[in-house]
Amino acid sequence: MKTYRESMNELRFSPQQKQEMIDQLMSQSVRPPRGRAIPLRRICALGAAAALAGALCLGAAASGVLKPAAQAFGAVFGTAPAQTEIIDRIGRPLDARATVDGVTVQADAIIGDTYSYAIVYSIYREDGQPITADPDPNRDGALALRFGDWDTDVGHMGGMHGTAWFFDEDPADNAVQFVQLLTADAPLEPGTATVHLTDLKQGIGEDAALLAEGSWELRFDFAFEDSSLELPGGQSFTVNGASAVLNSVAVSPLSLRIDYTVETGLSSSSGTADSTPTPQPVFLTLTDGSRIDLTGFGGGVRPEGDSLRCELSGVFDQIFPLDTIESITIGEVTLPVNSQ
Repeated sequence: MKTYRESMNELRFSPQQKQEMIDQLMSQSVRPPRGRAIPLRRICALGAAAALAGALCLGAAASGVLKPAAQAFGAVFGTAPAQTEIIDRIGRPLDARATVDGVTVQADAIIGDTYSYAIVYSIYREDGQPITADPDPNRDGALALRFGDWDTDVGHMGGMHGTAWFFDEDPADNAVQFVQLLTADAPLEPGTATVHLTDLKQGIGEDAALLAEGSWELRFDFAFEDSSLELPGGQSFTVNGASAVLNSVAVSPLSLRIDYTVETGLSSSSGTADSTPTPQPVFLTLTDGSRIDLTGFGGGVRPEGDSLRCELSGVFDQIFPLDTIESITIGEVTLPVNSQ
């Protein structure tokens, strides 16, 4: 599957190539956060095998009790007081678990907004033994655990992209954690999440060791407090000399989504493009003066008549209180956030 950057860089095409683009509809890419992520397939009910590097530390049995959302997401998004306050306000603890082959998968917490959501699970053996006795997390703390397959259906019938990895929140217990960070191409609706997981393994490829065999099924409410802020669009800018317009920007403490249109002058009967649109630089500027580069976020591009509809979106590496975001920059356009 082509990445967002590859798709945007290949926009010199004949009428036949454009028809192929229309048939394909949209390309997408994945931003690997901190070296721990894997790409996910773009399908209606998203699912993919997770393969990463590392292992688990030994410890006591997991309690199985509900965790506050801030505790569940602390190792993912940070534990600063401002982050903890937001996660506990907009996140929600979960109480769903299934046990197969002596291993329990427990949904701990969910957090989300208009387009994105994150879910943390704990996985532990019922007998109190560690999942594996060979601890070897990579430099980012990711573990070389994976499910043979997993599918999370939240009722969204469009495309999604995102990341997932295993980590060890507390080496003193026998649980490991699995987190999903996912972004949809259209607004998410509240409902029921149905999660299907199979065959817990350690390692990659044919040499992966089977740790627990079977299928785990979990269901829980897909609902959370949406704290997204919609910024006004309509601004004009240029993309490699081509006219573009910013359609919409949605930002929350969890994620960012940018939608813009590039006028290519192409139609199904036109010739090749004169320019090659490329992904635009995207930055968060914080109130302390620092800038966060988000150009590598995932997204997609699809033809619309004689123009191209472009999206760049994803989940942040940390929770950003909206009052700490000064502005968002996409290409030549800078949108203030704090004045909204």
